[in-house]
Amino acid sequence: MDYPRGPQKLVETVQYLIGQGAFAFGSPAAVTLEFSDPRDTDIPGAQSPVESLTGRQPRKLTMLDFSWLRNSLKDDSYADLTLISRTKQYSAHRVVVCSQSPVIIKKFQSQFQNTKQDPSCDACGATPRYCFDISQDDPQAVDCLVQYFYRQDYQSSSSNPAAEDTRSDEAEGAISSSVLKQSSIDDSYPIFHVRVYALAEFYNVPALKELALEKFNRVIQDNSELDRFLDGVEEAYESTIQEDRGLRDTI
Repeated sequence: MDYPRGPQKLVETVQYLIGQGAFAFGSPAAVTLEFSDPRDTDIPGAQSPVESLTGRQPRKLTMLDFSWLRNSLKDDSYADLTLISRTKQYSAHRVVVCSQSPVIIKKFQSQFQNTKQDPSCDACGATPRYCFDISQDDPQAVDCLVQYFYRQDYQSSSSNPAAEDTRSDEAEGAISSSVLKQSSIDDSYPIFHVRVYALAEFYNVPALKELALEKFNRVIQDNSELDRFLDGVEEAYESTIQEDRGLRDTI
């Protein structure tokens, strides 16, 4: 077959080949269009393209190892972003954080000119590091947000001693709202996951919202303490908009 030359003719030729199924996976047309007898060519697999495909061993799927990503949360060797919460600073990576939150991308870009960069970076050749302030948000929820960026999961970093003492108290059913409202509680409280849910909504991390809702449901099913549930309900209605039906429909 003589192929015409020139850009337009090349386009026509490609269109013709597509119409003949020359590029279809496993189709012998790609060979027979050029060679009247595929056995006359020394192209590997051309003699019996279909047979060679059917005789091929299936490729084994390899599970990807993301331990490096989880470990990056503790290793700041290549960190280029510092997340500043009310109680802690996190060495993070813009490619990890910004790729999961379009809100953070926009906030980061709008504040780019005002972000603080370590002046020693230019001199030492280290990766420039920028700061992003999230100290206005609940520190425990922020910690869970950062955990999720790297681990696709979260848990409370520490149990609240006051809450532990309250559990062992005979008057456990009379847990005051002030205890539940304090900033440091563990993930056995529904309100803990409500705060994570609200923060995930604020920073537009849908998968974290789903996870927080799942954990919230699990906690209220496993824990029958009315005061804890009611406190979570109050927080849910205060921290989410009416159109967000995730928590509200569950409650």
